[in-house]
Amino acid sequence: MVRHYKRKTISKYSEADIQKALEAIRNENLKPCDVACDRNIPLSTLYARLAGKHGHAKRGGHTIFSTEEEEFLVHTVEIFEKWQLPLLRKSLIDIARSYMLELGKKISRTAPLLDWFSGFMTRHPELKVTQSMKLEKVRSVSCNPQAIQGWFKNLHDVLVKYKLLDRPNAIFNVDECGFLDDPGRLCVIVKRSTKYPIASHSGTGKNLTTVLVCSSANGKILPPYIIFQGAHLWSSWISKNCFPGTRFNASLSGWVEEQIFFDWLRYHFIPYVKDIPKPVLLILDGHNAHISTRISKIAIEYGIELLCLPPHSTTLLQPLDVVTLTKVKTAWRLLLNKHNTQTNSKPIDKKRFSYLVS
Repeated sequence: MVRHYKRKTISKYSEADIQKALEAIRNENLKPCDVACDRNIPLSTLYARLAGKHGHAKRGGHTIFSTEEEEFLVHTVEIFEKWQLPLLRKSLIDIARSYMLELGKKISRTAPLLDWFSGFMTRHPELKVTQSMKLEKVRSVSCNPQAIQGWFKNLHDVLVKYKLLDRPNAIFNVDECGFLDDPGRLCVIVKRSTKYPIASHSGTGKNLTTVLVCSSANGKILPPYIIFQGAHLWSSWISKNCFPGTRFNASLSGWVEEQIFFDWLRYHFIPYVKDIPKPVLLILDGHNAHISTRISKIAIEYGIELLCLPPHSTTLLQPLDVVTLTKVKTAWRLLLNKHNTQTNSKPIDKKRFSYLVS
């Protein structure tokens, strides 16, 4: 398929000319061949219109997305830019490919889609490809007072727009936290002559399990969402004594991926907030895993307003990271130390982890 299609002939008549010709045939009882010759319109075109064919179809080949579906992609691009996370060409192509597969389009999972991207940008002149600032520049300005004040102004505008200032039960923050099986270095008491104090423990420091933690502004915490590392989730990993409502999943990386976050949003978060008047605000990090076309669609469908924190500033602005998870990790290290003492440093398997973290 050529990237830039060039029309072989240019019509010398407009849609208005065709409509006038059709009116002449119908109202003045003129022969189509006479009208075609007089108005310089192909006879086949007039016969096709009289038969109700072709109508107002746009020129050129059919696009894989409908107009509405492409407008939704444009909306997704604008969301990323609004959050100061502009998409790379590859990122947009990946999102488009996932959207095609989601809609059941016949497309290869490995198709480069470069021609589609070129056509998409041509069809939407409101978008452009430009160079972003260097990462060093971004880091230097992302946490300055002006950037932080700008984000809080945006937050205030959102709270006012959706009337959430006096509804802390409708404001949520979600963050992911990695739990190691190693309690780390602890302060211990030994003889003064001891140079290298050694403390045995159950972990290797390499086994990391991710937990999605979500809390509302009025202090309510959702049950944990535990993500194990693995190709599949096995029932033997799940403890019967874990916290009520805990949900489990698995990914090859052990971290949050798009399908993991969609599952959390669809089957964990949305059921929890079903009785809360909408809209509901969800503040989150701007990971690529957190945004896709289906995540945007389901958020709109269920009245959830997504608000991303500024990039490279979560250590300052992420509420859960700054306060809650710092204390949780401290408590986790103490719990690991207690476990090692009581079990003679027995290794912590996934089933035991799901019980301990709850």
